[in-house]
Amino acid sequence: MDHHFVGIPELTGVPRVAVVIDVMRAFTVAAWAFSRGVEKIVLASTESDALALKESRPGWLALKDGAPAAGFDAVNSPGLLRSCDFAGRTLVQKTTAGTVGALAVADAPLVLCAGFVVAGPTARFLQAKDSGPVTFVVTGEGGQADEDLACAEYIAQCMAGGDVEVAPYLHRARASRAADDLAAGLRLGFHPDDVDLCLEVDRFPFVMMARQEESLTVLRPVAVPDLQSSLR
Repeated sequence: MDHHFVGIPELTGVPRVAVVIDVMRAFTVAAWAFSRGVEKIVLASTESDALALKESRPGWLALKDGAPAAGFDAVNSPGLLRSCDFAGRTLVQKTTAGTVGALAVADAPLVLCAGFVVAGPTARFLQAKDSGPVTFVVTGEGGQADEDLACAEYIAQCMAGGDVEVAPYLHRARASRAADDLAAGLRLGFHPDDVDLCLEVDRFPFVMMARQEESLTVLRPVAVPDLQSSLR
């Protein structure tokens, strides 16, 4: 199947199906947030927009990448997030690459956000949907981030069916510049376990679907075992 793999700067027009990849770390973090009880994630275009959304909705929380900052409740680190209790909360997320990529294709009829932690469910969902060619948005490094490209290619291979060996894709991701930077502590707001957590394959049994809700781009989990209801 003729899938497309593009960076954010290369996007032209509105794809029919988009899968936005940010392995390290936005969409690994999003998946962990859902596992910790978050009801929905609102994707913000700027940090000031994220804070304004939080301030206008009582009970909402805000997350950014980089170092902790006033007004933000969490940072973009799965290792730091995994012990949080977010039951029933709404989280506003702003990151450098992942949320930017998702917002760039927000008008597409189907938008999924993914990393290795939801790679298998994402592939199975698209197979059941019979989605046709997918535009994979490789968000890191202007579309050159090998951890994101490896994840996108792995999902595409899984969609084709048959047994797919994940080890070569994980090796590429672990050898990527992003993984090196995280392991060396060169990115602010990190935990020593972040790389390993980002490379856990199929940790969670859901996909993350972005839709427009009252002028906001909202990410929600959709359980893959319940495919029939999610496709109605």
